[in-house]
Amino acid sequence: MTRIHVGLPSPSIADLPMSQWTPVARACEEEEGFDTLWHSNERFYREMWIRMTVSAMVTDRIGLGAAVVDPFAVHPLVTSQALATVAELSRGRATVALGAGGSGFPMMGIRRARPAQALREALTIMKPLLAGETVTFEGEVIVARGARLHFVPDPRPRLWVATRGDRTLRVAGELADGVIVATYARPREALMALEIVEEGARRAGRTLGDLRRMVRIDTCIDQDERAAYEASRLMVAKLLWGSYPDRRFVERTGLEVPGEVERILAKRDYDLVPDAAPHVPDEFVEAFCWAGTPDTVARRAAEMLRETGVDEVGFWLLRTPDQTLKQAVRALGREVVPAVASPAGERA
Repeated sequence: MTRIHVGLPSPSIADLPMSQWTPVARACEEEEGFDTLWHSNERFYREMWIRMTVSAMVTDRIGLGAAVVDPFAVHPLVTSQALATVAELSRGRATVALGAGGSGFPMMGIRRARPAQALREALTIMKPLLAGETVTFEGEVIVARGARLHFVPDPRPRLWVATRGDRTLRVAGELADGVIVATYARPREALMALEIVEEGARRAGRTLGDLRRMVRIDTCIDQDERAAYEASRLMVAKLLWGSYPDRRFVERTGLEVPGEVERILAKRDYDLVPDAAPHVPDEFVEAFCWAGTPDTVARRAAEMLRETGVDEVGFWLLRTPDQTLKQAVRALGREVVPAVASPAGERA
């Protein structure tokens, strides 16, 4: 069976106070097809680990994901502590996706140096630490000296890597429990990314089958297709900002970042990203998002699953201005998921 993951990016829940988070978490669990609810870690919105804690306390079945956690703003040892705590509270339902990060870095004066190496070292530290071992590690980016947790989560939480970059895709293949390929919306580019993951897996004596594999797409579902496209442009601008100046993933799609978008993003001011969004072309939305009617999104998701052979898909839900969060979740759970969550042999 296909595993369906739902993520709620920070802009989609920016207007939602913590007092209203409980019904959202419960609503996601009540949608029968959802395997895991992923909690956004974009700074400086409401704190991810606190939202996960609330979710753990008001749900019983659904998995609880943290995405993404970087090794720069928070030391991987502290991330392990938080993850283990939520895993214990949720009785083993917590998981985390590691990534290069970027949001909030300018405010904190953080420079993202050698992200692939930093992720490799974070995984090298976190896996044994979460298994109850004492870890001493002198890395090029990260250091751990006699580090240990004073409690051990059982089972060890799964560690994903969420990425679109070539080097970090290889790191995922080498060391991660699972890879989240973000955010190619077409099978051709997703397959290219999975080939790079496989290179990393072979380097470590593993196969692609040793990892769980998810394709993760920013998704906006609305009967008004134009409104769905408009609501998706900001997320495309954000992913272009986050990967700057690496444009290999854009070149892979046969596209070129428009000059006006590049000019704004080159200033490296995250607050200016909304200024770039109106200049994002439709072709970029098509390449990096699923935007449109429920039928359109279901068709594209089914095509992705069929042509890539993956059996996990993550819908990171965006909202149009006239759409409530409840409506967006319901449209996914009741109009899209039934069309894509059948066994591979039965997919339309």
